[in-house]
Amino acid sequence: MNYESLIAAQQSVLAGLVLRLDRLETYLRDDPSNASLLVEAFETALKARQWDRAQFHMKHALALDPDSLAWSLLEADFWLAQRRHDEALDVLNRLGALTSPPAGLADAVLHDFALIDFQSKDYAQCVSRLESRMQPHGQNAASMAEGDTAQGGALLLAKLWLRALHHAGDLDRAVQWVLHLSPEQRLHPDVGGVASLIALDAQRFDLASEWSSAALVHAGAGERPTEALVTQASLALAKHDAVKARELALAALQINPDDGRSWSVYAFAELLAGDAGLASQHFELALKAMPDHIGTWHGLGWSQVVQRQLASARSAFEAALALDRNFAESHGGLAVVLALENNAQASCEHVERALRLEPGNLTGRFAQAIVRGEVSSPQAFERLAQTLLGDQAAPLGEDSIWDGVMQTIVARGIG
Repeated sequence: MNYESLIAAQQSVLAGLVLRLDRLETYLRDDPSNASLLVEAFETALKARQWDRAQFHMKHALALDPDSLAWSLLEADFWLAQRRHDEALDVLNRLGALTSPPAGLADAVLHDFALIDFQSKDYAQCVSRLESRMQPHGQNAASMAEGDTAQGGALLLAKLWLRALHHAGDLDRAVQWVLHLSPEQRLHPDVGGVASLIALDAQRFDLASEWSSAALVHAGAGERPTEALVTQASLALAKHDAVKARELALAALQINPDDGRSWSVYAFAELLAGDAGLASQHFELALKAMPDHIGTWHGLGWSQVVQRQLASARSAFEAALALDRNFAESHGGLAVVLALENNAQASCEHVERALRLEPGNLTGRFAQAIVRGEVSSPQAFERLAQTLLGDQAAPLGEDSIWDGVMQTIVARGIG
């Protein structure tokens, strides 16, 4: 399934929501002050991205009850859904100034303030804002973990807290936070999904498998967490199971066609299956959503190497190096490209850097072999692959998810 098909499917879902909204508005014409209908119509309009219609119902509700705190929170949701932060802050500042707020309001306001930080990509500020509330043994910690009785506000805070730690690069802290939650209670599927992807990137593969599997088992129909699907797809890649990895990544993309991690794993599965052309297209889609993801730049580079698009591959590995000059695999990948371009001197410089950073670096050693002329025939290529790979495992951390794919590329030969 391509991007256009996924978008068409999403548009079909939106069209269904619009039809539902039409029906609700028909009911409201007969009962315009029905509070529950107003909320349902507003929330449906928000999901359908019908901003004008959502605002109409919001203004109507606030005219009926100007002091409604619930509708003030919904107004903040309205602005946040459109990333109109100034308008959202006006509402949240008013709510935050209340004395003796009702139970749950403080958490909802805190969440929305932190969400503005997150949407603004100020992940450190988001973590800082949530830190005191998110002590693992604090009040409502159990509700953040438990599947059946989780309070909505605490659950939203837990997901945002973990995502902020993930994006801030504080993976170990995030994993430990989840581990410190009550071990007698199972994680809510949404929290477990987020936690599983963090565990994957922290190379805690046992936890990644456990948390993602549990999240998918306990999620309701049509509510499977995207992160859990991506984690399971990545673990399938580690086993060189391209079919399963593609199936799981596609399921994630059907939930959110713009999710970069889902496109990245989908592309790696295509590369593993030998479809480098499609893989290149989908790596590029992934990078539109997450241009700072080094592993995806690697994937794009290798898919271009396989197609002998060496200038493009060189640019991809250079982009990865621009994000982190101290990552061995970026130097090793660039060294391979330079070796294939017969630029032995430059290749050797990057080989040296790769092996200094990681003495067992596979790609650096591979580039070295190309420069030495040790891969001049398919038979030599196969012998080299066997020598280099041996029983080497395929780690799947944030910036090395491509490693199992790289093994397949080397084993099959390049070009």
